[in-house]
Amino acid sequence: MATGPVDAEPGESLRAEHDELSRRFAESEKNVQRLTEELAQARRRIGELEARPAAAHHEPLSLFEGGEDNGIKLTGDGSDPRILSIVLGATAVVAGMIALLALFNHTLLSPFGIIMVLLTIGLAWAALRTRVQPTEVSVVRGLVYVKKGETTHRFDVRNASTQVEQVGTPGDPGWEMRFARKGMDPFVINASMVDAVDFVGQLKQWRADI
Repeated sequence: MATGPVDAEPGESLRAEHDELSRRFAESEKNVQRLTEELAQARRRIGELEARPAAAHHEPLSLFEGGEDNGIKLTGDGSDPRILSIVLGATAVVAGMIALLALFNHTLLSPFGIIMVLLTIGLAWAALRTRVQPTEVSVVRGLVYVKKGETTHRFDVRNASTQVEQVGTPGDPGWEMRFARKGMDPFVINASMVDAVDFVGQLKQWRADI
């Protein structure tokens, strides 16, 4: 009968794997708690901003210092267009961390785990769809240049064939300037992209019928 030492490597390997999973689980739990707190703070901030009129306090409804930085202007009602995308993204991260915890607990294929995975994907997709890209609009010698992300548009308002339609009055929340495009929907410039009064004033220098 063999009297040599019993091989303990399989047991040690299992313990090491268990310890590593426990460590990852603890880290993920801390991350979920931190992200949940950050999301709660963002929601509180949004609630505080929405509870008071921006015009009365002379400050924009924004989660950021300087609500018009990076070429992103406020919407007509004074709110920051980036808020929705940020809240959706933060919620997607929290849902993803919960799904990760379900994976570590071997419950990812349970109804709860599957729902969390689908919720994470849906929230991430919605956050991308609502993401606001910086838009730069300039008027140079009767040419309107619009740069949005990697795309650039140019409209010649000096040319009478360039169809321009103004909706509303500059300064109103629903004001828009629509530039017709052949075979495509009109390109719309609104108050979130430009100072409506100044923009229309520049256009009128080249097109009196605007």
